[in-house]
This record gives sequence, structure tokens and C-alpha cells, in this order.
Amino acid sequence: MRKEKAILILGMFVDHSAAKSNIRTAEDRLAEMFEKNGMAVIRGSSGSGRLKRFTDTVKLIVGKRTEYDIAVVPLFGTWPAFIWQEIAARLLKRLGKKLVLGVHGGSIPARVEAGAQRFFKAVKRADVAYAPSSYMADLFMGKGYKIAVVENPVDYHEYSFRHKQEIRPRLLWMRAFSDIYNPLMAIRVARRMAEKYPEFKMVMAGKDGPLTNAAKQLAASYQLQNHIHFPGYISMQQKQQLADECDIYICTNKIDNTPVSLTEFMRFGLPVVSVNVGGIPRLIQDGVNGLLVNDDDDDAMFKKIHLLISDGPLAQSIIRNAYSFTDRFDEAPVLQKWRKLLQQVSEA
Repeated sequence: MRKEKAILILGMFVDHSAAKSNIRTAEDRLAEMFEKNGMAVIRGSSGSGRLKRFTDTVKLIVGKRTEYDIAVVPLFGTWPAFIWQEIAARLLKRLGKKLVLGVHGGSIPARVEAGAQRFFKAVKRADVAYAPSSYMADLFMGKGYKIAVVENPVDYHEYSFRHKQEIRPRLLWMRAFSDIYNPLMAIRVARRMAEKYPEFKMVMAGKDGPLTNAAKQLAASYQLQNHIHFPGYISMQQKQQLADECDIYICTNKIDNTPVSLTEFMRFGLPVVSVNVGGIPRLIQDGVNGLLVNDDDDDAMFKKIHLLISDGPLAQSIIRNAYSFTDRFDEAPVLQKWRKLLQQVSEA
């Protein structure tokens, strides 16, 4: 009996022996979903550093070439990652492999709108291209390229719903402290919240970045030391604990497409107040399954948070609708889409 060949998945994987091994990239989640459902997987590099990952990837593509026929490769918008993808994709095609291209990355929309021909050529080279959101797919469709929509899978077994009868001024912000995630906007929101609610608390969790010190200094200048907690990077267990302790999740990103963190906290039962950038309006319908404000508008975000706290029926309606909305990201429907896509590729 012929052994079924594996699926090669390239991208950013996490070293499970590392201290932060509970971080899960999109590639980690995809590989785990396939393996749980009896599909053989060859994973790309978990090495630290771009050069190490690149050399590992080339060795893997060539060294394991008899063990796979289909490769899943991410397409990112930043040039170093794009060049890595280009070399990997060209090598795979030279070896006669089927290429499934995953269109990810917050900077890709700007590249598409600017008409960057390299990105269009990359999509054209693929046997099938997919994106985790209709927002990203529509960008390419508008340029004449067909992109399938396959959501990033989330294993909801770790996301038990929290029944919050009363919404308190307890906020959670969770991203890296980088400019594209706009942590300073969250600090400005906190200043307004502390003026309105003396009991206000906010947790700002995430790995350190260029704006870590600036965020802490701004919080200190507003005398918010007793209102804001900076725990750094948090594990899944800590995330679950914060879902108990906090009542509202806020998103201040300047650029994003389909943030998994939004659907995670929708599933936990926290209402979401977010900026309306990128693909986020495809996830959140204002007033239905969340609340939206314009980019960098801390006053509007404060007012929407106050609305959730003061209008119990609205908050409960948003929580219920958001929880139902997240069903589409569960592994079962996402796996079904993947089986269909892989069959399409293998028969092409």
C-alpha cells in the first residue's frame, strides 16, 4: 500500500523547547490541525534568526523532496520575508511541487494598492492562493487574481465562555509594543477612563518592543501607575486568567487584517472595542458583534467603552453575537475548507 505523502508547511514555527513555546503562529496552528486529523506534516524551520531559518528551509525543501508533493508557503509584505518566500517558491516549482500560497501580513494591502508587480507574480506562480479573510482576498480579486478564503483555525477547547453579567471598567490590551499596534493610543484611552472611573484598571500584555518604555513613561506622566499593569508576554493560562479579570478587550492597531486576538476574546465572552482599520470591519459590525472607532481616536474609543459599561442590554447582545460569529473560525469548518483546497491542488 502506497504511503500518503506529507504536506510541507513553511513559515515561522516556534521552538517548543523555548521558554515561550506556547506562542502559536498561523503555521503552527495549521500544522497542529492537520496532525490532529491524521494528516502527515513536514514543518519548516523553528530556528532563530533569518539566515538560520532560510538555510534550514532550503535544506528541508531539497532534502525531503521525495516525502511531499504539496507545499504551503506564506506570502508576507515585508521585503526580507518576501524575498525568502520568492526563493522558496521558485525552488519548489523547479522541483515540480504544487504550491499553495497563503497571503498574510498587514503591509500587503498597501503593496497591492500600490500595484507592486512582484506580489501579483507571486500569486500567479502559485497553484492555489488563499487568504484568511475576505478583505485580503477582495484586494487581489480587484486586480484580477482569484484568492480562496480559508480562515486561520483556532482550537476553541481552551476558550471557555465567561458569563459577565456586569461590564466593569476593566480593560485588556494585548499586542507587541510596536508602532503598528499603537500602544500609546491605549494609554490615552486609559487617561480618560481613570478620570471617569476611579476604580478603572487596564492590563497591557505583550512582548517588549520599541515603544515599551514610551508607553510606561506616558502612563507615568498621566499618573496611571496604579491603574495600568504591564505583565509582559503572557501564556495561554495567563490569558485565560485575564479573561476572568478583565471585561472589555480593546484593539488600537494601525494596520491589521484578521487579528486572531479579536476572535479569541470574542470567544472568551469579552466585548471588543476596536479601531476600524484594514480588515477589522469584516470581523466586527459596529453595534452588532463589537464596537468600532476611527484610527487613533482615543476620545471615541473612551465613549464606546463607556457605552458598554452603561448599557447592559447592548453589551450582552454584542457578547452573544460575537460568540456566535467566532464559530466560523473553529477547526472543524476550517479543516473542511482545507481538505477541499488540497484536493483541488492535487487534482490540478
